[in-house]
Amino acid sequence: MSRLFARKTLLGLGILATLVLIITVNIIGGNLLRGVRLDLTQTKLYTLSPATERALQQVEEPITLRLFISDRLTREVPSFAAYAQRVRDLLRDYAAGSRGRLTVEVLSPDPFSPIEDRAVAYGLQGVPIDQGGEQVYFGLVGANSTDDQEVIAFFAPERERFLEYDLTKMVAKLARPKQRTVGLISTLPITADPAAQQQGGSGTWLIYDQISQNFKVQMLETTVTQIPADIDVLWLVHPANLPPATLYAIDQFVLKGGRALVMVDPVSEAAVSRGRMLAMQGVPGPASASALEPLFKAWGVQLVADKVVADRRNARKVSAGGAATRVQAADYLAWLSVPKAQLAENDSLTGDLQSLSFASAGILEPVEGATTKLTPLASSSVVSMKLAADKVRGQPDILGILRGFQSEGQALTMAARVTGPAKTAYPDALPEGASAEGRVMESQQPLNLVIVADTDMLEERFWAQTQNFFGQKVAVPVAGNGDFIANTLDNLAGGSTLSGLTARTVIDRPFTAIRALEQAAENSFRAKEQELQDRIKETEKKLADLRGREAPKKGQPQTASLTPEQAKEIETFRADLIRTRAELRDVQLALRTDIEALQTRIRLWVIGAVPVALVVFALGLGVWRRQRARRAAQAQR
Repeated sequence: MSRLFARKTLLGLGILATLVLIITVNIIGGNLLRGVRLDLTQTKLYTLSPATERALQQVEEPITLRLFISDRLTREVPSFAAYAQRVRDLLRDYAAGSRGRLTVEVLSPDPFSPIEDRAVAYGLQGVPIDQGGEQVYFGLVGANSTDDQEVIAFFAPERERFLEYDLTKMVAKLARPKQRTVGLISTLPITADPAAQQQGGSGTWLIYDQISQNFKVQMLETTVTQIPADIDVLWLVHPANLPPATLYAIDQFVLKGGRALVMVDPVSEAAVSRGRMLAMQGVPGPASASALEPLFKAWGVQLVADKVVADRRNARKVSAGGAATRVQAADYLAWLSVPKAQLAENDSLTGDLQSLSFASAGILEPVEGATTKLTPLASSSVVSMKLAADKVRGQPDILGILRGFQSEGQALTMAARVTGPAKTAYPDALPEGASAEGRVMESQQPLNLVIVADTDMLEERFWAQTQNFFGQKVAVPVAGNGDFIANTLDNLAGGSTLSGLTARTVIDRPFTAIRALEQAAENSFRAKEQELQDRIKETEKKLADLRGREAPKKGQPQTASLTPEQAKEIETFRADLIRTRAELRDVQLALRTDIEALQTRIRLWVIGAVPVALVVFALGLGVWRRQRARRAAQAQR
């Protein structure tokens, strides 16, 4: 009995000692490892990016960040409580990485309190939390030593993935109050879009609004003959039909060391749609295509004439079909979602991006014998082809493009950086209206240009979704287009603060094996569909021939009856049609069977792996404990 009591006493003391040890380790570990976290998310959602660390290191004057967060909001809405804690933790990390230059204050704006009055004065947005109309706040105000202010009116849940992006932009703007200047030449209505105005919007594109937050954007006329000296970077958007004097001004700007982001397009869908709208008002619209000759030739790059990229692997799903055929989901080979694997990982402009969206993008190639170097930034997959631009103008035949696709087995460049020495595109006579003052014949320093063969990527519909949050418009990116443009302009303007700073975009993680099965079956389906259409055409031709031979002579009445040959031909066609449809159903059934089987295996693995692992661990632990107890009992004997 005493031995059993002693064993129980030892067991109790062991449990007590274990508890004391756990508490002690937690206290000591909490002090020693405070601020140390293990981030296992794919996009490193809880790790400061290199761009943020650079921004914090460049803070040279005191910055104060005041976080206004209502206690009632975090107390009654658990999701906001977790979000608020993440904001607090991230702000503490910012303060720790700023060498004491950044101070964080957390304030609770209780109803009718002076702190609430301050929140309202700063422009923070109150959100009603109950029917009584009580307002709660969750916003941030930043200020520097020169009284410049930046405000995040409300931390909308839809932008939680972009928290670091928004905070770092705020710190960067406060640390560098003087904005750099972007000179914008565009034939697209970026600042006065009739389509956006008809929908009750401001008329400006989302990309323009975002760039205007970080740069001073100066609009330049398409007839400008000299680029102003205060322009830090030139941004050309769809430079269609620019006069020679303007092209010469751009030529001289670049040769004298100016940096430029050039965006051309063999088929600008934005220009086509706006042109159609303006034509109804009797106003000429922008040209549907743009290039930049002869400047491209002088810079050692060419835009492949009248061709766009068709990519089978990165095509986006759209609704295809119409009145003649049933509407169905199909891959539109000219609308692309380019994944990280096809983006330049060693360039700060694209290295941290997860995806870019393109629409009817052109193809960039180096000119033979060029003195410059063309380095791809965004390319298609190797399962691509050069598609005639006419096939995507107007109302494209999406299914026809899909049926006619033939891979050329090479990646096609849609965006590239161009560097190196170059000579003027105007070595002889100057264009009419151009100024010869300060003329240079070759680059005074190596060129540094970024050229993109697509302008539709700027349209909001291809890269972001705008949601309404209590009257406030919240943009939620679904691709990195906005980040790419901001990074590029910042990089070319000579800064590095925002280069590489990307929103933690919602990443589409497709099941690649399922996608491959779908594409293989779809290819088979399209082949059967084409076979059916060929049979229809052949049968119609035979019927036309029969009718031609049986046509009544002049003056004789037209009969509506069919000849035996025609009737037989029609019956043959009907039987063939029924058989082919059955084959199509078999293909679709096989597709669904293969996909569902694969999905079942994936679900079993994902859902069952953890429980199975726990069961195996528990069984192993039980066996080990029994063996240990058996050995202890044998030792006591």
